Amino acid sequence: MDIYQILCIVLGILCVLLIIAFCFINYKYSKTLRGMKGRSVEDVDIKGNVRYTINHTVVDEEGNVNVSLSSKDIILTPDKTEIVGVKNRIKPGKYTILTSNENEQDFNIRIGKYVKTYSHNQSIVLSEGQEVTAINNVVILR
Repeated sequence: MDIYQILCIVLGILCVLLIIAFCFINYKYSKTLRGMKGRSVEDVDIKGNVRYTINHTVVDEEGNVNVSLSSKDIILTPDKTEIVGVKNRIKPGKYTILTSNENEQDFNIRIGKYVKTYSHNQSIVLSEGQEVTAINNVVILR
C-alpha cells in the first residue's frame, strides 16, 4: 500500500463517521423540535429577539399561565433597586405582578423598607418615590 491508498482509506473512514454524527444530531434535534411544536403559543409577536404577548391576559381559559412579555412590561431583576417616579422607568400607578418562573407562584419584593411575599397575578399600587426591589427571582410588572 502506498501513501495515496492509506490517505483514501482514512478520508473514507472520516466521511462515514461524519455521516453517522450528522444522522445522530439530526435525529436528536428533530425529536426536540417535534416536542416544541405542541408548546407554541398564539398571539405572540417577536421583535428584535424579544417575545411580546399580544393578548394581555395572565391566565387563559385552560388555566395556563402567560409569562411572555407584553410591550409595556417592566422587568425587575433581583437585588436591583428601582425608584418609582414620573421620569423613571417605573411610573406611579397600579401594576399586576407576574413571576417569570411558572413553577413559583409566590415571591418576595421589597417596596419601601419592608419585604413582603406576593403571589402571581396580584395587583399593587406604587406611589412616587417608593423603592422597589425584587428579592429572590425576576419579576414582571404589567
